[in-house]
Amino acid sequence: VIMEATYGDRLHNEIQQKNSALHDIIIDTIARNGNVVIPSFAIERTQEILYVLNMLKEAKDSKIRNIPVYVDSPLAINATKIFQSFLPYFDEDAQKLIKTGDDPFDFPNLKFTHTPDESKAINFTEGSSIIISASGMCEAGRIKHHLKHNLWREESSVVFVGYQAQNTLGRRIKDGEKVVKIFGEEIA
Repeated sequence: VIMEATYGDRLHNEIQQKNSALHDIIIDTIARNGNVVIPSFAIERTQEILYVLNMLKEAKDSKIRNIPVYVDSPLAINATKIFQSFLPYFDEDAQKLIKTGDDPFDFPNLKFTHTPDESKAINFTEGSSIIISASGMCEAGRIKHHLKHNLWREESSVVFVGYQAQNTLGRRIKDGEKVVKIFGEEIA
C-alpha cells in the first residue's frame, strides 16, 4: 500500500467550512481596504482556489463579485489553460457548473499577469484585490514581492492554502515570526 502522507497527521475541515472561512477572510480584508495574498502551488492548488472563488463570486448575495483576482504565476497560468482543455473530465459537481456555460477558471475581474511588469503593477493598484501567486511555501517566485508589499500592512491578509514545511518563509510567517527577511530587507 502506498499512501501520500503530507497531511496524514491532521483532520481536515469540511469543504464548506473552508470555503466559508475564505469568504469571511476576504470580506473582512476588503472592509479594511486591504489585499488578500494567497501563496499557492502553481499546479492543482491555484486551480482549486480559482474554482472556489468562482463559486463565491457567483453566489446570489456575493459581496466579492467586483473584487479583482490576480493569478500571478506564469506556471499557474499555463497549468490553468491545461485544466481548461480537460473540462469534460471533471467531477459531477464541476460538470453541472460547466453545463450551465460556466468555466470554473474564468470569471469577471480575473486577471492573469504574464510579465514581470504586470506583476509589479499589482502592488500599486488602488483598492482591494485577491492575489494568488507562487511559490506555495513563499521560498521563491513572485509571491515574495507581494509579501514584501502587503505583509506589514495591518489591513491586508495572507491566507495559506497549502502545507508549509519547516524553515520555509511560509512556515515562519504562519508560526507568527514578528520580522522576516525578504530580499535582504526586514519586513514586519
